[in-house]
Amino acid sequence: MASDRSAVSGRNRSAGSGASKGREGDEYRLGDVREFMIGVWSELLGRSDLTEHSDFFARGGDTLLITRLVRRITERFGVAVSLRELSRRNLGDQVALVHASRLRSARRGSRRPTVTTRDIRRVLARGWGDLLGFPNPSEGADFFAHGGDSLLITRLVRRIDRELGVTLPVRDMLAAPTLGEQTLLLSDAVAGSRRSVFTSGRQSD
Repeated sequence: MASDRSAVSGRNRSAGSGASKGREGDEYRLGDVREFMIGVWSELLGRSDLTEHSDFFARGGDTLLITRLVRRITERFGVAVSLRELSRRNLGDQVALVHASRLRSARRGSRRPTVTTRDIRRVLARGWGDLLGFPNPSEGADFFAHGGDSLLITRLVRRIDRELGVTLPVRDMLAAPTLGEQTLLLSDAVAGSRRSVFTSGRQSD
């Protein structure tokens, strides 16, 4: 890992650098992400001597703590980031990753048509049919009872992202094996993504 070299501060750089305009004029500032990430790292690790090159695990982090970091990012910015990708990055690169995910989510949300429950069920049913050979599942049908496994659920998650523009953590889908549970999970995710387009910029103020 690279050694620590330069101090990080949410205030020592222009918040305007890397700023982008979101829907309805909301700004998605790199500085907001940087300030948030420094605060969460400090809280989770009990450290204040953080730099852009700080490594989460070298500073006392573990799998449980970085999972909490991922959850906090999702709660704050309404985006899902890969636990594996986040684990491989130092603090500065994590900031860039979250910022890019936030901008990508805003762009997708701004052009995404209204997604209905019927749309969600249609995408799921088509996915079940293609992946499991079970095209007409009932609400209580269980993905794993019909031949599904973790690899197939990962493919279903990718299909959902591609067709509906909604990124779901695989672990959430693993915990929602029935069609009804998956429909509810997706409905909540779609609603959350839509809200984040309007609220995440204002929450940063």
